[in-house]
Amino acid sequence: MTLDLARTRTDGAPVSESTERFEELYREMLPSVYRFTTARLGRAAGEDVSAEVFHAAVVAINDGHFERVTPAWLMAVARNKVIDQWRRAERAKALDHRLHRSREDLMEFPPDWANSSNRAEVMAALDQLTMRHRSLLILHYVDGMTVPELAERLDENVAALESAMARARAAFRRHYRGDEPDASARGNPDQPGGGM
Repeated sequence: MTLDLARTRTDGAPVSESTERFEELYREMLPSVYRFTTARLGRAAGEDVSAEVFHAAVVAINDGHFERVTPAWLMAVARNKVIDQWRRAERAKALDHRLHRSREDLMEFPPDWANSSNRAEVMAALDQLTMRHRSLLILHYVDGMTVPELAERLDENVAALESAMARARAAFRRHYRGDEPDASARGNPDQPGGGM
């Protein structure tokens, strides 16, 4: 990196052009990266992942790849790091999911989920879901990824992911409407929420 001695920081130290460009990119993109990560992971994990995204940018710049560090690159890194977080969380819960599997119906997602007047209810329902269910619904309905795209990205087969999506939609609908599974279905393994 070359230093431009004509510019100095407030403490009198010179500022390199790449440092200045990075700081400009950071100020421009931090709000977008932060919103993206915290919406998908919650505040604490979202803050950590946002920091990791900009750390990756610094590493790329230090390796001489400043031209790669664009807003699109930062968002791609953020998306990949969010998915990595989801995978880690899923591996930790894999045994639990295997033990408590049940068949779910293929109910549709509520058609009014994007209505701004319903935003608070939608966010509250999403907050009640497991990380896996929340992430699947956001990637599919908000980010527009198809089930085959999700299956490829998450390294799962399409049939298993369709089943997971059905469970995620059912869980969302229960929280969104405040519905509880029917008491007669609790002991029936063929009904949503039924036996093990």
